[in-house]
Amino acid sequence: MAVILSTAAILLGVLAVSRGLTSSGPLKKETAIRETKAPIYGSSVVGTDFDFITDADPSAFTRLEYVGFQKFEMPDKRETGEPLVQDAYLFNAYFSDGTKVGIALDKDFGSRQAAEHDARRYTSPLGKLPSLYRRNLKHVVVHTGGADTTSFAEDKGHFFVIYSDNATKRIGTHDLEETFFHEGTHASIQAKYIGETAWQEAKKADNAYITRYAKTDDQEDFAESALFAYTLINHPERLPAAERDRIEKQIPNRIAFFRSVFAD
Repeated sequence: MAVILSTAAILLGVLAVSRGLTSSGPLKKETAIRETKAPIYGSSVVGTDFDFITDADPSAFTRLEYVGFQKFEMPDKRETGEPLVQDAYLFNAYFSDGTKVGIALDKDFGSRQAAEHDARRYTSPLGKLPSLYRRNLKHVVVHTGGADTTSFAEDKGHFFVIYSDNATKRIGTHDLEETFFHEGTHASIQAKYIGETAWQEAKKADNAYITRYAKTDDQEDFAESALFAYTLINHPERLPAAERDRIEKQIPNRIAFFRSVFAD
């Protein structure tokens, strides 16, 4: 039987994500920005009407494999009283580029069939992520319920956590793929790049943020900027011409930074 490996860093991640944000620890040289322009948007995923990633986009997903009902670390920012390690339905999702991502669903789904039905909602969005992301993303944790509980990620452990009912809402607003991209950015590439001089210098040169959410901390700036940059690089036609111009003028150096990252 295949086995999904858990990470020792998860518990630390849970303690640090009480606000639903990632935690990568202190940055070596986080650059303070003296803004010359106000952010353009509130946030990337729910604060705009842009369809950054569409339902029609191809997905690299090929097959889903059931691993078993096993003990697994299931971080949850809700105060449920459940232990960190608990029984979960474990699956592996495989993709045409040779990558594999684990999906762990909590025991409250009640059966393998119910868990698998829910897991299949996430395989296509995972397959639409850049291959670079899937090469670094270890697994996704899925909890039942949580209609108003937002997802969060742990960058050192390379995983993110979602809530099934909140995912249903995001599917209804065509935001699930963008949510996976945002959390996938945190979970896959953030730990490697956020402390680099190139990122800090790009922020300093731009001297502005793309969204108000990006202003909350460096990690959210990283993930918010990544989605705009990825779309401008790969699907510029999905943004109105006037908006493309505004975005390119607001964060040109971050866009150039991510152009290099996504070329990997």
